[in-house]
Amino acid sequence: MLSLITKDHEQVELLLNVLIEQLAELESEQQGVNFKLMDDIVNYLRNYIDRYHHPKEDLIYSYYLEHYVEDADMPNRLASEHQSLNFLSRELSHSLNMIQLDSVMSFDTLAVQLRGFVDKQRAHIQYETNVVMPLMAEKFTPDDWCHIEHLWKNGDLQDAQTIAVFNDAYKQLTQRIVTAGFIGEEKEDICLV
Repeated sequence: MLSLITKDHEQVELLLNVLIEQLAELESEQQGVNFKLMDDIVNYLRNYIDRYHHPKEDLIYSYYLEHYVEDADMPNRLASEHQSLNFLSRELSHSLNMIQLDSVMSFDTLAVQLRGFVDKQRAHIQYETNVVMPLMAEKFTPDDWCHIEHLWKNGDLQDAQTIAVFNDAYKQLTQRIVTAGFIGEEKEDICLV
């Protein structure tokens, strides 16, 4: 499970890097800003993260709380960050939609939203990677991981058709990013779930 979360984090970082490149274009007032691509990235991240990534983490964290809780503030911080990230992604998506509809909105305001979204995502990933995941890796036994895997595989979130849709959406999104020249051809398997 931790390897799935780590892979998710790596792929989220790839998408955040594209958003940072677009932010640089926006801040330098270049004409190369692709608002549609940015909106598609933000929507993909919001939908995938809320539907699969955070539920994976929540499953692991709830197991940890039930069996190994040491720091009562950790679960509150994670739940709060998950909610905050969802709000920020919805707000940013709304702004990107408004710009695409030629609504009046300051690019400076959008830049602040975009920077806040990326910074918050990265800080969240860093906290999970540097604090939470090592704690889980240290505390959990092989039996714990087997139990968590069983809970995940038998949960409501393992709809194979929906998983295939997300994997296809990610492949299409990364192909658009490659075509736009943001990254080279993806070489590794990009199955997210």
